[in-house]
Amino acid sequence: MELVMHIRNVKSIKDITFSLPLEKGLYAITGENASGKSTLVACASCVFFRMPMNEYFGKPSGVASIEFTLGEATRKWEFSDNKWQGSSSQKKMSLSGFYEGSVIFGNRFKDTNFNALRVLDNIKPEDMVEADEFVRSNLGLILHNDSAYYSKLYSIKEPVKRELRLAGHPYFYQVDDGKFISQARMSTGENLLITILHSLNLRRYNKLKFDDGRPFIVFLDEIELALHASSLRRLLLFLRQISDEMNAAIFFSTHSLELIRDIKAQNIFYLDRQLDGSIMITNPCYPAYATRNLYSDDGYGNDAVIFVEDDLAKCILERVLIEKDLINNIRIKILPTGGWTNTLVMAHDVISSKLLLRGTKVIVVLDKDIQSQVPDFMSKHKECKHIEPDYLPVSSLEKYLKQKLVDQVDTTLYRKLDNYVFQGRPLSSVLSKYKTEADISADNDGKKLYGFLINELRSIRKDREELVEVVVKHLMETDQGLIDALAEYLSRKIADT
Repeated sequence: MELVMHIRNVKSIKDITFSLPLEKGLYAITGENASGKSTLVACASCVFFRMPMNEYFGKPSGVASIEFTLGEATRKWEFSDNKWQGSSSQKKMSLSGFYEGSVIFGNRFKDTNFNALRVLDNIKPEDMVEADEFVRSNLGLILHNDSAYYSKLYSIKEPVKRELRLAGHPYFYQVDDGKFISQARMSTGENLLITILHSLNLRRYNKLKFDDGRPFIVFLDEIELALHASSLRRLLLFLRQISDEMNAAIFFSTHSLELIRDIKAQNIFYLDRQLDGSIMITNPCYPAYATRNLYSDDGYGNDAVIFVEDDLAKCILERVLIEKDLINNIRIKILPTGGWTNTLVMAHDVISSKLLLRGTKVIVVLDKDIQSQVPDFMSKHKECKHIEPDYLPVSSLEKYLKQKLVDQVDTTLYRKLDNYVFQGRPLSSVLSKYKTEADISADNDGKKLYGFLINELRSIRKDREELVEVVVKHLMETDQGLIDALAEYLSRKIADT
């Protein structure tokens, strides 16, 4: 089932029809600046949100309209005779949701004028109540990967909010010296995210308690503002969980590559403004296609692109480049591709398709343990014969973990992972489950073990980056010979670029 929206003469959008899927999942609306993303999202929210139309859309010249169709039901906003008017078909449109708008029109900066700031600065502790666990823990998880980080987060009591006539629902954070900082004086990322979490929590409570089966839609505009790349990844994980929990379709406008690249092509809508002012919507849209115009420097404007097999190799090379100070006046992009055959084929495809700018050097680095297999692969895939791979003197992440946790236990690495990563079940329990349920003798590449480890991480809302970080740190501390060899290799490759 789809919700069909037809917009005519609203701000920069002259005429466009947009079909919004209602199935649960994450949907990205992307495009260059001024392509109409924010206007489209704001218009879509009119399906259930009775917003102040003049404030959001102004007074168009001539007739304007936003019309929705869902099955036999219709809903319409129309501007004529110098005013906006709403109308609906006799058959009611059955759906619900909420909208969090941009910096200008959203709720995220409602209480940031000078008068409101003075009021908030004078709020007393007795006017506050402990923030809901949902807001408190998820704020910490998304921003710091620590659910307890904002344990001293409070919100204003509802009667006090009404008495002070505050537009939003402000929160307060108690710092170490006992003072309270209002939401308006927190960092931009904290401020924006708190408001989104607060709104989600309210709708989540009602949805779970009074679910009437209606489709639920969430519209979020510019959600990546002031958020670090790692926070964006955790935000995406959080939104996926919310989508599953609430059976919700979550639409967000974004410029962020971190968000776009993890959305499937069928769920990406790319807005492209044409020379005549019309807007073309591309869907499905693959992340690389969307980002080619959004990011001239991501994979397209680098001096060198290094293709590697996995996150471990990527993280090792990045760490060596930084610690050995090898990236002065040069731009290098490291791309994990997943498996050594994929790496070779991807490098070939990128070179032959001329995806990179002229002069960009392509470097292929594979894991050392598969070096003997490469010649046979090259003989069968002659299109890759121009690729000259180098080799990383370390196993793949999967093999390395099996070697260090099963075959010949490295107690130092084991303790680091048990103490800092696997904080739900002990690592020993995960390994016992693996030994009981998997055929260890057949797990030469360590992929089965890796599957067990990743499943455990997901159960405690962590991602593989944390696992990789600990492994890399361990390598850096224990294998200086490896690090020196890599530094020499990278220095040589950079000099040849």
